[in-house]
Amino acid sequence: MWHDVFLSPSVMSTAMQLVARQRAKGEVLNCLRAFLNWEKNAPVDVGIMVSKLLLTIQLSPKTEFQSSEKFGEDLSDNIWEYIFAIDLLCCHKKWIWTHDNIISKELWPVMDKWIKYRKGHTNVAYTPDVIIASILRLIGRLGQLGLKEGFPTAVKNISSVIGMFIQHAQDEDIPWGIQLAAVYALCDLSPSNPVEISKILEAWRRQTSSSIPSAVVSCLEEVGSLSVEGLMDIMKIDSAPET
Repeated sequence: MWHDVFLSPSVMSTAMQLVARQRAKGEVLNCLRAFLNWEKNAPVDVGIMVSKLLLTIQLSPKTEFQSSEKFGEDLSDNIWEYIFAIDLLCCHKKWIWTHDNIISKELWPVMDKWIKYRKGHTNVAYTPDVIIASILRLIGRLGQLGLKEGFPTAVKNISSVIGMFIQHAQDEDIPWGIQLAAVYALCDLSPSNPVEISKILEAWRRQTSSSIPSAVVSCLEEVGSLSVEGLMDIMKIDSAPET
């Protein structure tokens, strides 16, 4: 089993080796070093590898949406593998590093260029819609890292940007695959601001004329449940006697 995991030629295997190489200690490290011939290869910097993976996603010539009855216009298995690998590496580096070096410097700039291109900026190169969907799904996953590590305010700021993006999706004629990716991402980030995010998603649900995939419906229901819990918590605070 471990032979298949570590010696697979996949991107995920490479990411797992890199994390294991930095985290393993003692006898475990010695065994892995001998088993995987780490002495022959210099360790790779995590930041450099994440940047390379992101660049590979953006430059992939065969990247396109995969139609799914359950998930809608989804990403390909290949792109998901890259996203999972990046997620693993960022989990190893923790939230602050991920926010400052990946979300702020790598992901938001791609979104910004895509928006500028749609607005007619002639000096901005075209970015395929599926790449933007991939970026949004990745932001959603990485934002969960911030929630787990106790940075709800930073994640709330990210969710506010994506929420505004969704609110203008119909007026701006945002492609359906990107709308779905933004909705999925906002669902991932919903614990940071469940009440407001639930309102945004419900408004989007009412406005859209497209058929909403069952997986998205389930996500919206989960966010709705979080919103109810959030409202109850607010009511408890408001009704608490003053001391």
